[in-house]
Amino acid sequence: MLKFVVLCALFTAATATNQCYNGGAKMTAFSTGTGDKKVDLLSIVPAAEKEYQKTDVKTCAAKEACFEYTVTATATVVVTDDKGVPVKTDGKTTTTNGDMAWITQNCLEEATAESAVVEASICTAWQKGIEDGFKADATMKDIVSNIKATCGKPKKCNRNKYVAE
Repeated sequence: MLKFVVLCALFTAATATNQCYNGGAKMTAFSTGTGDKKVDLLSIVPAAEKEYQKTDVKTCAAKEACFEYTVTATATVVVTDDKGVPVKTDGKTTTTNGDMAWITQNCLEEATAESAVVEASICTAWQKGIEDGFKADATMKDIVSNIKATCGKPKKCNRNKYVAE
């Protein structure tokens, strides 16, 4: 029986080579405000958005490897009351900072994955995706603006460590 278990473990490890949560992302921060007025909103984010999903697991192609990178985004957010009406101070709409962060993975060509061109391309796609996401949300489209995404340099994942966890 022990031989069977060991054989199964070896088979699983051998077939899991070069796997990645391709296109998968997990949100690691979501807040508004700054300093003592900072409000951490990560607790209201659905659990599924704070973890990689097994449905995103992909075996990278022969010349690809799994790379992980961070994405942060800032925005200007209109402060609203409990009914969604913008709060005004001295006749001016009150705004605050909004901050979000993710860790994400993609299968990328090993030869170019860490280049500035690839990094810029990734960040441009994230910028558009975040903007489009807020525009599509009826409760957010009129209160979130000036979105700015920043992306970390892609780093090669530690083999299958992340998918195995």
